[in-house]
Amino acid sequence: MMNRWFRVAGGVAMNLCFGAAYAWSVFLAPLQKEFGWTRAEVSVAFTLSIACIATGVLIGGRWQDRKGPAPVALTGALLFSAGIFLSRYTHSLLWLYVFYGVLVGFASGVGYTCPLAVGMKWFPDRRGLVTGLMVMGYGAGGALIAPLAGLLIDLYGWRDTFALLGMGFFFVTIAGSFFVRNPPEGWSPEGWTPPPPGDGAFRTLHDFAPGEMLRTRAFCRMWPAYALGTTAGLMVIGHLAAFAQGAGFSRPDAALSVGVLAVGNGCGRIGSGWLSDHIGRTRTLALVMGLTAVLLFFEPDVSTRPFLFVSVFLIGYCYGSQLAVFPSATADFFGVSNIGNNYGLVVTAWGTAGIIGPMLGGWLYDATKSYTTAFLIAALLALLASLLVSTVKPPKPPSRPRGPVRTPATPR
Repeated sequence: MMNRWFRVAGGVAMNLCFGAAYAWSVFLAPLQKEFGWTRAEVSVAFTLSIACIATGVLIGGRWQDRKGPAPVALTGALLFSAGIFLSRYTHSLLWLYVFYGVLVGFASGVGYTCPLAVGMKWFPDRRGLVTGLMVMGYGAGGALIAPLAGLLIDLYGWRDTFALLGMGFFFVTIAGSFFVRNPPEGWSPEGWTPPPPGDGAFRTLHDFAPGEMLRTRAFCRMWPAYALGTTAGLMVIGHLAAFAQGAGFSRPDAALSVGVLAVGNGCGRIGSGWLSDHIGRTRTLALVMGLTAVLLFFEPDVSTRPFLFVSVFLIGYCYGSQLAVFPSATADFFGVSNIGNNYGLVVTAWGTAGIIGPMLGGWLYDATKSYTTAFLIAALLALLASLLVSTVKPPKPPSRPRGPVRTPATPR
C-alpha cells in the first residue's frame, strides 16, 4: 500500500494551483487600467469566484461521497486549468465573470474538496495537522503565484500571464489528482484508537446525515461565525495590492504583500491545525478571530514596510486558520462518513463571505476613496465571529424513535 503521506503530497500539489484565487488582486489594477472599469466592477470577478468555489465544494463533496475522489479531482483539475487559460481572452466584464469568476471558482471548489476529505480519512490520528497541510497549499500557493504573476505581467502582460499559468496548472493538478484516493473500507492507522471526549479532542461516535447536522445548535452557530470571520479576511485579500499602493507603497511592495499574506495564510493552516488538535477547535477559532479584529482595527494606519508585512502575515495566518480548523471541527462534530456533503453545507458560509467581503470593500472604497471604513467594519465582524464561535459545543446524537421491545423466543 502506498505510504499515506503521498496522499498529502498529491493534495498539497493540487491546492498550490487552486490557490491562484488569492493572487487575484495582482490582476485588478492592470484590468482596471486597460478597460477603465471601476474597482467594484472588477472585484465582482473575485466575488463570483469565491461564491462558486463554495458551490463547487457543495456539489463536489456530494459527488465524492457517492463516487470517490478520483473522477472529482480530475474534473476539477481540467476545468480549473481551462478557466485560467481562457481568461486571457477577456474583452468584456461578462467574459471575465464567466471564465474567471464562475468556471475557475467552481472548478477550484470541486477539486478542493477531495484533498480535504481524503486527508481526514487517512489521518484520523492527526486530523487537525493533516487537514491544515492539505489546505495549506490553497493559501500558500499565492506566495508563489502572486509574485510570479506580478513578474510575468511586467514582462509579458496580463493576457500571456493567464495563458502561462493555465498551462502550468494543467500539468501539476493532473499529476496531483492521481494520488488523491480513499483508504480501504474500515482502514485505520495501526495501533490507533479514537480519543475520549476532552478539552483537546472530541470525536463524535455518530455520523450525522446532512439533515441531522442542519438541525443542531452547533451548526446554527458555526455557520454565521464562519461567514463573519471569513468576510473580514476576504475584504483584505480581495483588495490588498490596491490598498497597499493607495497607502503609498510601490507596486513591487504591494505585490510582495500579497505573497506575504499568502505565506501567513498557509502557515495558519498548519499552525492552527496543529494547535486545534491540542486545545480544541472552538478555542483556536475564537483566538484567531479575536486577533483578526485587533489587526484590522490598526491596519488603516499602516505606514512602514515592516508594519505592512507583519500585519498582513498575521491577517493571512488568522484567515487561513479558519479554513483549516472549520473542516476539522465539522468532521469531529458530525463524523467523516458524510464529510463531503456536510462540509459542503458548512462552507456555504465562506461562499457567502466571498460575496459580501470583496464587493463591500469595493463599494466602500468607491464611496469614500479610502479603505479605512471597510477595515473598521471588518474588525467588528471578526469580533462578533470570535464571540459567537466561543459558544459552540459538540452536538448530541439525535434521539432515535424506539420500536416495540421483542423478547427472544425461548429455545426448545
